[in-house]
Amino acid sequence: MNTVSCTSMSDVVSFAIQKEQKAMDFYIKCSQRAKNPALKQFFDELVQEEQRHRDLLKELYELKLNEIKLKAVEDLKISDYLLDVSFRDDLTYQEALMLAMKKEEKAHAFYAAWKNKCAGEKTAKLFAILENEEAQHKRKLENLYDEEILTWEA
Repeated sequence: MNTVSCTSMSDVVSFAIQKEQKAMDFYIKCSQRAKNPALKQFFDELVQEEQRHRDLLKELYELKLNEIKLKAVEDLKISDYLLDVSFRDDLTYQEALMLAMKKEEKAHAFYAAWKNKCAGEKTAKLFAILENEEAQHKRKLENLYDEEILTWEA
């Protein structure tokens, strides 16, 4: 499925599950290729996060969308000022964070764009939920980057 229709809830969910699976597959490959054990663990944690998103989507058929509350997520905008990084076997932790932040930034923008295209209340809400999940994940990564990379000496 290359495109998604806003009219069918099942199409939207199937499309989003595929998107989360692709993200999982990407992080699995990164974990398998990472030479640094700490980076392998970092990518394994990202795999688990994407799996959680995928599992959430699978459960959406049973959940009532109108009962799901979206969390306000402050955007630190750190990733806005970073360049895209491609995976290499000798990636540094900083580069791994940059790679993941940019990936989450793009997923967030993707879901935000689709949310605004959907006229149907349920499908728009689903994309809003996905957008919010990606914003939370991006914020978590930006917090790590801020705390562990952007250190300032007084």
